[in-house]
Amino acid sequence: MKRKLLFAALFLPMTLAAQAPAESQDIMLQGFYWDSQKETGWAQLRESVSELGKTFTAVWLPPSASAEGGGAVGGNNVGYHPRQWNNQTSCWGTAADLKALIADFHANGVRVIADIVVNHRAGDTGWGNFTADDFGTYGSYQLTAEHICSNDEMNTDASSGAWYGTAGGAADTGENWGGARDLDHTSAYVQADVKAYLNWLHGEYGYDGWRYDFVKGFAGEYVGLYNKATQPYLSVGEYWDGSYDKVAAWINSTDMQSMAFDFPMKYAALNDGLAKSDYSKMSWIEDNTTWRPAGMIHHHNYNRYAVTFVDNHDTYRDANKFTGYVEQAYAFILSAPGVPCVFWPHWKAYKSAIRNQVAARRAAGLHSQSNVTVTVRDKYYESLSEGKNGSLICRIGFAAPRTVPEGYYLACNGSNWWYYLSDNLQGIHTVVATPAVSVSGKNLSVQCEAPVAVQVVSADGRTLFSGRAATLSLPLDPGSYVVRVADTSHKFVVR
Repeated sequence: MKRKLLFAALFLPMTLAAQAPAESQDIMLQGFYWDSQKETGWAQLRESVSELGKTFTAVWLPPSASAEGGGAVGGNNVGYHPRQWNNQTSCWGTAADLKALIADFHANGVRVIADIVVNHRAGDTGWGNFTADDFGTYGSYQLTAEHICSNDEMNTDASSGAWYGTAGGAADTGENWGGARDLDHTSAYVQADVKAYLNWLHGEYGYDGWRYDFVKGFAGEYVGLYNKATQPYLSVGEYWDGSYDKVAAWINSTDMQSMAFDFPMKYAALNDGLAKSDYSKMSWIEDNTTWRPAGMIHHHNYNRYAVTFVDNHDTYRDANKFTGYVEQAYAFILSAPGVPCVFWPHWKAYKSAIRNQVAARRAAGLHSQSNVTVTVRDKYYESLSEGKNGSLICRIGFAAPRTVPEGYYLACNGSNWWYYLSDNLQGIHTVVATPAVSVSGKNLSVQCEAPVAVQVVSADGRTLFSGRAATLSLPLDPGSYVVRVADTSHKFVVR
């Protein structure tokens, strides 16, 4: 009873806002990566909930429905080919563990976003023999071949065997997904099934919002339809495309009922700009008047609908991965409009820097629609962000001046990035002390305010130092090294 009362209190604001909260100060965490079941399964993630609640207001969990290949806890399927929607025991953990995890997040002030895979679905033992959907008081449904798009592989690939030619739905309203059966979202029966599924996830498990997978696979109007029927606090679609116009068109097609991941920002500002030290690509001009951070976030019509990110479970695995300095990338998105989403591997590796950046963002009162002007865009990047409480200047790049701007103080900094907050914020801003780690010549230096865990490991696996220290000076032979100080990792090459 206590869990349901707590959840009701958290869910109430959802009925009062569109699925893109106005002037949102949310900071989201993607709480998994590909094949991270043994690290970020439901039971493992519960151990970090209290810590995560100090930095994040929302966490995006992986698909929780039992998926193709079985639902063995800890198994090798990530969940993007769901088999049984009403079975929430999956490779990530048991249904009971999931409920406990969500309740823990709510108790720590963190909303939970479900990964919704409804474009396609896997059969139970064959191409189209779907399991029944029993959502209790929310309804029961049985999808059949009649609910599969007519141009699905079931009708075009003879290897479908006895299923060949039996898909009886309308033509697909989006791109085809070859790995599983594409559902016909024009069908009122499919729509009712999806709505029941989402309402059940909310009512029975406590999910607060939706992250829609592969939204290129079906028309955006159906995301709008599902959101109107379920009223999530936040909805975000994975429209994977670097085109501003195409992402904007998809948001419009939902009747402005969903946000979208800011892939245009990732590719323009980060992958093609920051990673290549081409700072000119990190900003776009809004309406031919003002330079803004590049991406959906550059325009006031769409910054409210943008979820910014550096990498996710997909981009991290291939050539789409950001290859520059990760701390600088987070300095960019955490000083920009939109709702920032931090990726789990980055959180682990750069925890202190991200904490400090988030603390500065919150002190200034920056939000998804903040007025952010890019003031330098050639030899380095500089922006001025105006928040509800004060302002923040972000500088990124080796050539950026180290002088403190008049009327500001240095709030935090790292590897060639600096945050300056307006003087009026000194009384409310708190910063997490970041260890100073550097290599001069062939000597490693570590300086901390208090003793912390320090480990120095060479590329061939030798541990050169492991212990607690406030200061450390260590000579190094030529080679590559990883230095772990508290909860941060640093890589160095000694010539």
